[in-house]
Amino acid sequence: MIDLFLMSPPGRAWTLRGRSNFRSKDAPPVDAREARREWLLFARALESRGGVVVALPSPSDDLTGMPYAAEGGLMLGRTGAPPLFLLPRMISPHRRGEREHWAPLTRRMGMEVVDPGAGIWEAQGDVATFDGVTLLFHGVRTNREGVEAAARYFPGEVMRVEFLAPAFHGNMALLPLAAVDRLLVCPDVIAPPSYALLERRFGRERLVPVTKEEVRSHATNGLPLGKELLAPSVLPERVRALVEGLGMRVTTFALRELCEKGGGACRCLVSYARLEPGSFQVPEENRLAAVAARMEAEG
Repeated sequence: MIDLFLMSPPGRAWTLRGRSNFRSKDAPPVDAREARREWLLFARALESRGGVVVALPSPSDDLTGMPYAAEGGLMLGRTGAPPLFLLPRMISPHRRGEREHWAPLTRRMGMEVVDPGAGIWEAQGDVATFDGVTLLFHGVRTNREGVEAAARYFPGEVMRVEFLAPAFHGNMALLPLAAVDRLLVCPDVIAPPSYALLERRFGRERLVPVTKEEVRSHATNGLPLGKELLAPSVLPERVRALVEGLGMRVTTFALRELCEKGGGACRCLVSYARLEPGSFQVPEENRLAAVAARMEAEG
C-alpha cells in the first residue's frame, strides 16, 4: 500500500481571509514566506517517511483555505475499481471554489470524482476510521444532511458522531491511534449521546480522554503514521507524555503561521489515503519535487 497525501502550498500572498476558527479569529497577520517554509518542511517530512505527496498550488490568491487540504476532498480506495474522490460541500463561501481545482487533478490521477450532492460536508476534516468503523462527524460546520449524503459512499460499518464547539471539525474532537488500539477523545466536545455510542462500540478502556483546553492546543489534531504521531509544537506536554506512554513516538513541527495563527494542524494540511500501487498516477508537475523547486525559485 502507498501512503498518498494531497497537499496545497500557501501562495506568496497567502493571508487569513475567513478567520472562522478560535485561533485565526484574532490572530495577527501571517508571514506568507514563513508559512511556505513550514509547509515545505512538513511535506518533505511525509515523503522522507515513504509517503507520496501530490501538491496543487492554489491558482488564485483568493483561495486562501487551500493549504488545509483535509477539507479539499476525501480519497477512498476500492478493490477492483479506481479510487473515489468525494468532493466537499463547504460552509465558508471563500472556500467553495477549491473543489473546482481538486476535481481536475484527481481525475488526472485516475480517480472517479463524486459530489455527495446535498448539505454541508467538509470531507476528511469530518471523517475518521477505527477498528473497521468509519466515523462521520457533524456539528459545527458539516451538518446531518451532508453526513447522510456522503455516508452512502462508505462501505461497511458507519457511525454518526455529533461534536460541539470549540472544535470546528471532528478531527479536533477525536484522534484514532490505531497502532496502539486507542482513541484520543475529548468528552467535552462530543454530544453525550454520541459519546455513549463510542463507549458502547469501542469500550471505555480504549477511549483516552483529553480536555477542552487541550483541544484548543490541537491535542487530537496530529497525524498518526504507524507508531509515530506527527503533531504541532503547541501539543500540550501532558498529551505528548500520554501518547508516548501508549507506545508511540511523537514528532513535533513548528507551525506558527499555519497552525498557531491559521488554526489548522498536521491532519488539516493533508487529504490522506492508503491506496493500492497502480491504482493512481501522479502528474509530474504535481510531484513535490517539482512544486518545491518552483517555490524555491519564487522565493
